Amino acid sequence: MKAEKKEYNVARQEYLEITRRNRKIAKIDMLILGTGLLLKYLEMAEIGKHFMWLGFIIIVYVFGSNMMAKSELRKAQP
Repeated sequence: MKAEKKEYNVARQEYLEITRRNRKIAKIDMLILGTGLLLKYLEMAEIGKHFMWLGFIIIVYVFGSNMMAKSELRKAQP
C-alpha cells in the first residue's frame, strides 16, 4: 500500500507541474489570439490569420497535454 501511495503522490506532483505550465502557456496563447484578432480588425488579415492559427494549435496542445496528464494520474490512483 505504501509503494502505491508513493507512486500516486509522484504522479500527482507531475500532474500539478504540467497544469501549472499549461496555465502559463494558456495566458500567452490568449495574448497571441488577441493579437491575431486585432490584426484582422486593422485590415492586416493575412498576418492576423497566421496568429489565430498559431493560437488554435497551442489551445489544442494545452488541452491534449492536460487530458493526458489527467489520465496518467487516474492510472496511478490507488
